[in-house]
Amino acid sequence: MIGTAPALIFDSFPWWVARPILYALFLGTGMALDETYVNRTTILAGSLAVAVHSVTAGGLWLPLSLYLDVGLVIGLYGLYAYVVDGYVPGWFRLLAYMLYSPLSVALVLLLPDVVFIVALVVAGYANVQLLAALHPVEPYYFGPDTPEAFARSASESGSPDPVERTDAAPGAGLGRAIAESSLFGGNAADGNDPDTHSPGGEEADDGGAHRGDPPSDRGVLPGFMRRI
Repeated sequence: MIGTAPALIFDSFPWWVARPILYALFLGTGMALDETYVNRTTILAGSLAVAVHSVTAGGLWLPLSLYLDVGLVIGLYGLYAYVVDGYVPGWFRLLAYMLYSPLSVALVLLLPDVVFIVALVVAGYANVQLLAALHPVEPYYFGPDTPEAFARSASESGSPDPVERTDAAPGAGLGRAIAESSLFGGNAADGNDPDTHSPGGEEADDGGAHRGDPPSDRGVLPGFMRRI
């Protein structure tokens, strides 16, 4: 039998500390992935937090179990839309903002299962008030506004260019060291410079100025959570 041992740090926490940490990690990751309070990954992140609650609590009240199952299925669709930067319809946006927002999930986790409907109503009202308080800033981002905008963006962008690092970028020397090593082809012995003789080098010099630009601001999260 294979011996097991607890994690040195995480398992040292009592359950009533470890469980909220997992909740916060899932909800925080869901906001950070698309840089806003509510986005295409919110439903899946919130549902995973509820799943942790189900596992640690030994089960859920039946209506809350349905809430979890629906969230996991729809959340996978939202994750796919996030990966391809695709359009999500209005019903998805409404569910994400009113029923599966981080505040909604947090109240569901904090309050007893039997009053989770009340938690959703309170959170929905608070989210509506947040819209009014932050206007004209929108505390959500769901990608393209229409299917046509998504199709147009996909046709214009085409295949993305490979990421090219400058000499000053972190980790820039790793690729060169591997390329010049004799184990991976010995480019140094042949006198080939991967930077000067790589295909498309001129295009990289001409178009590289925009690669380091930060994404346009959206939502209400601080700058340190902007996508790298």
